[in-house]
Amino acid sequence: MDQVQEIDAIKQANNAIYHSFRTLDFRGASVYLTEDCDYITFNGMHLKGREEYIRLHEQMMRNFMFRGARLQGEIEQVRFLSDHVALVVAKGALRFRWQKKVPDSRQSVNTTVWMKNQEGQWQMSAFHNCRIKKMSRLARWITGITK
Repeated sequence: MDQVQEIDAIKQANNAIYHSFRTLDFRGASVYLTEDCDYITFNGMHLKGREEYIRLHEQMMRNFMFRGARLQGEIEQVRFLSDHVALVVAKGALRFRWQKKVPDSRQSVNTTVWMKNQEGQWQMSAFHNCRIKKMSRLARWITGITK
């Protein structure tokens, strides 16, 4: 496979994970995670392994507030560290059923490490999610950062 095909394969796997929030089939989507994956949520909770990922997401999506929520986002960058390892940066958020659009305050950026298994399938090995927040004026002034 060339690099474009590899990126498409990663995007398809990533989209299958996103789709699991519609179908609530987290076990089915978990084939796209390594057995020992590390998953860091936006608030810093560390989930270790595929089974913990499934348990937390099934529990969360059963909560009345999350029912009907949709995960939406887009891969922004794929960087291959080797033929079998890729570093991926994406943005996204969970859109609740009553929202037409996700508020900017709920947008997150995530970094994932994808590994190609022995069967040639891309699997997420590590996921780190972080809320996108604007720096306060004071913080920008102290650091000299203008954005």
